[in-house]
Amino acid sequence: MRLHFVLPQLEPLYGMELAAALLIRGLQAHGVEVSATVLSRGVPAGLEDLSIDTLNLGSRITRLMEAVPPLRRRLQALPADVEIVASGLWGSVPVGAALAGAGRSFVAWEHSLLPERLRIDRRVRTLARITRVGALRPRLVVAVSGGVARTVRQLVPGQPVVTITNPLPPRPFVAPRDVVDRRRIQLLTTAAFRPYKNHSCALSALALLPDNYHLTLAGDGEERELLRTQARDLGLEGRATFLGRVPGVGGLLAEADLLVHPSRAETFGFSLVEAAEAGLPVAALPVPALDELIPALVPGALAADTTPSALAETVLRLTQGGGRPGPADFEKAWHARCAALDPAEVSRQWVEALQR
Repeated sequence: MRLHFVLPQLEPLYGMELAAALLIRGLQAHGVEVSATVLSRGVPAGLEDLSIDTLNLGSRITRLMEAVPPLRRRLQALPADVEIVASGLWGSVPVGAALAGAGRSFVAWEHSLLPERLRIDRRVRTLARITRVGALRPRLVVAVSGGVARTVRQLVPGQPVVTITNPLPPRPFVAPRDVVDRRRIQLLTTAAFRPYKNHSCALSALALLPDNYHLTLAGDGEERELLRTQARDLGLEGRATFLGRVPGVGGLLAEADLLVHPSRAETFGFSLVEAAEAGLPVAALPVPALDELIPALVPGALAADTTPSALAETVLRLTQGGGRPGPADFEKAWHARCAALDPAEVSRQWVEALQR
């Protein structure tokens, strides 16, 4: 089997970019010959041994049109037995356009399509409409979660879809810790300040919690000033700390008592897995993809609904004794992650799906 991936980018090597690198290496370990083309930016250090070329395009959405001519030349030069895999809508749209009329099919590796993301993100809606055009449809969609798979089936009835989770390297087991100081309970969010990440819900929930609860927000983005204004309006100046972008969250996870994840549309939930690996439970909203992680793979709890009051109640339950996951919960989730997310197992499922 021979595969050629088309990836929007590989830098920074986190989230879907890291998953792509792990998948490529996992597939190679299964005897698959793998190459890749990256639309934007370069190839991170440590991946130089892989067969990856880059178009060096910018990161603006116009790159999707700019990528078509060079992609057409690159993909049509591939031998006929090479299967093309496009990552996400940002890979599927230019790949579909580049292959139009060429008599070649491709596989879409999809992780963005969720109902709430479609509702609030105009770019995702536009790209999703484009991929429904018959000539641009993939022969198969590999969805990273059941929620993504359901959305694809609703958008494109009859589209073949298989669900295969993202790969993540197994990590050593880390036992959970109890709340360190109940006089100052430390909550943490780690996500970009984008509308669908829903940080406003976390701030509204904080306002409903006792004064000994403090929220640290690690991240930055388009909603920065809006969220700072909300915190001031809610009287949270002394209880909400905005760190901006940070190079890594390991230290923050080690100091926090709970990760609060109020996202309304999560592609996979890498940050939740990162928290679980650090022995930190998670409070999240009951939305697609996250409901597949918590509590099976990530110890914690989902709120009863998507309101700030429900999130606040969940935070209280996870920080005040009885509802907090213990060592047995974390060990069970760790074993489940090692089995489900292991790159060797995920790659095996990919080979099986592509051979059907």
